[in-house]
Amino acid sequence: MDFVATMTTAAKGALPAIVAFPIMLVPFIVAEQIWPVGQRPGVRDYALNILISISTLFLALPVGVAAGIGSASLRQYLPWQPIAFSFADIGHVPMIGGALEIAALIFVPLLLHDIWFYWAHRIEHRVPFLWEFHKLHHSDEQMNCSTWARDHFLQASWIALFPVFTLGLLFDLDAVQAGQAALLSSLFLSLWSMLYHSAIRLRMPWLDRILVTPQVHRIHHSRDPAHHDRNFADVLPIFDIMFGTYHRPGPDEFAATGLGDDDRAPRTLWQAQGHPAWLGLTKLTGRGNHRGRDRS
Repeated sequence: MDFVATMTTAAKGALPAIVAFPIMLVPFIVAEQIWPVGQRPGVRDYALNILISISTLFLALPVGVAAGIGSASLRQYLPWQPIAFSFADIGHVPMIGGALEIAALIFVPLLLHDIWFYWAHRIEHRVPFLWEFHKLHHSDEQMNCSTWARDHFLQASWIALFPVFTLGLLFDLDAVQAGQAALLSSLFLSLWSMLYHSAIRLRMPWLDRILVTPQVHRIHHSRDPAHHDRNFADVLPIFDIMFGTYHRPGPDEFAATGLGDDDRAPRTLWQAQGHPAWLGLTKLTGRGNHRGRDRS
């Protein structure tokens, strides 16, 4: 299948997400209106984030498709044999095998994802042109469940590039199991990310060191310079703990979010997608300010 045909198939496959995404947000939106951290997010806050996410979904597709085709083409030239792996082997454990297999289908892909995501995320905060794309996500002054997908299309391309291009070169997984693992892990990650981006006044101190919680991730989005470059992990705080970037929130610590008065949030889809792309290009070509996130 050539690039255009693959793109067409991928675009058609992405259409259900346009319907599913707003529906998945509904219970979180209701909870944010009942138990808000501060000011309740408004319709405009949700609507712009949904528009950004849908545009990113389609604008980032070409990079993902190209990486997948490139990965498949390279496999025949590898000097090593990809590791054969089957989640079904875990299912043979007596009594608890079925539950373990489902857990593995969810958390093994998430572990591999977070190993890459943690370092890719740290790089985004250090490299000026990548920060221009990523700061769209951080600019939300009313962080809420829909902020989960408030990503610039070039940032989404960067985050997806490494796992799409490399995991297929390292692992030989049955297509059915690969699909199951992708579905279950993506569904868990989507729902969990909606929760920890939410503006729900929720305390989960017993979970703070096991999974990223709303308070833990709110530290990462905080306007307070003391919180900058903390809590990078997407799912598993163990990577922040291991590499010295973990900040455990206090019992009533719900930091204000956004980038501050000098870097206001975009108000239109063009400001969200077009302006960061231009600024990133100017920094990549050496014509812009060469700073990542301000750490002052």
